Amino acid sequence: MQGKLVALLGLAIFGIAVIGTLTSDVILIDDHFMSESVVKTSPTDSLRILLVGDTGGLPVYPFYSYAQKKVAKAMDNLAALKKVQYVINVGDNIYYTGVSDEHDSRFRTSFEDIYNTDALDVPWYLIAGNHDHFGNVSAQVAYSKYSKKWNFPKLYYNLTFQLNGTSMDVVMLDTIVLCGNTADIENGGFFDMLWNRSHDPQGPSDTKKAEEQWQWIEQMLSSSRADYLFVAGHYPIHSIASHGPTQCLVDRLDPLLRTYNVSAYFAGHDHTLQHIVYPNDYGHLTHYVVSGAASRSDRSKKHMDTVAKENLKFHYPTSWNPFSQLGFSNGAFIYMEITKDNTVMSFLNGKGQEKYRMSLDPRSKSTH
Repeated sequence: MQGKLVALLGLAIFGIAVIGTLTSDVILIDDHFMSESVVKTSPTDSLRILLVGDTGGLPVYPFYSYAQKKVAKAMDNLAALKKVQYVINVGDNIYYTGVSDEHDSRFRTSFEDIYNTDALDVPWYLIAGNHDHFGNVSAQVAYSKYSKKWNFPKLYYNLTFQLNGTSMDVVMLDTIVLCGNTADIENGGFFDMLWNRSHDPQGPSDTKKAEEQWQWIEQMLSSSRADYLFVAGHYPIHSIASHGPTQCLVDRLDPLLRTYNVSAYFAGHDHTLQHIVYPNDYGHLTHYVVSGAASRSDRSKKHMDTVAKENLKFHYPTSWNPFSQLGFSNGAFIYMEITKDNTVMSFLNGKGQEKYRMSLDPRSKSTH
């Protein structure tokens, strides 16, 4: 609630007028809307991907944050240098209450106009965050047919990348369908969200839809023979920051990751970069990566006591900023390079400076 009050105060201080639609329709999700598989092939020896989260800008003019523009410039510079091929975005695509329909101007003002360079004109693969579900989440899926780079085929889907000598699966989840949302809002706008008491996810609103996705997840993980197997969701499993661990995912998803030798889990939600590790059932490490700082960042360590010191390898930022939730911060993002030998992940601040680097090996062939 304190962060919401700071956000409201900040908007008043800077005299920003609320513009646009403040309410969204309630959308019921049909079965055919839920899952899909996408296969991408590349003749090169490496895949070069940007991993971002919480890119959603601001709900009022100018509809982007200082951090978002700063990170976008750093992403563009790196993408041009490295010839990035894809972007993976782990949710909260439009703050604070998503979009009203597939023609909502927020797609342009908070996405297309921000990432409008040649180097970033590559396929972006997205999933929904809790803020996207406050609005018309099906409109975000529908928008895929209007954009050259926004790819959101279903609420959850599987990405398969094949290149010379190696393969990679990324199982893209909807953790809000799995675990529930963070506020009791069904048809709310900006001020409803701002004043509504937030809470940890308390269980799915539709248990049947959740169970269907759980079954699909296990099917995807158990059948994957990829050299690298990643899972991406908006809510983190483990996190030391403001929101902390998501109990629903700790209870049900984490055991699946360890059982099926998943290489890493990607998340956003907390506006930080984090790298956490735990051993899996094969004696290898499962990596938990948070990248939720593409339009705002904060140094929260509220849940530091949930992760042992030896399991926490990195977190960023570390400096305090009272206006971080308004996006007056550096922001951050991650660059990944995948080859047959290893996957290297660079954790970068909003200036494009590398703050940390980690690598992981392909999954053992004996466990496939």
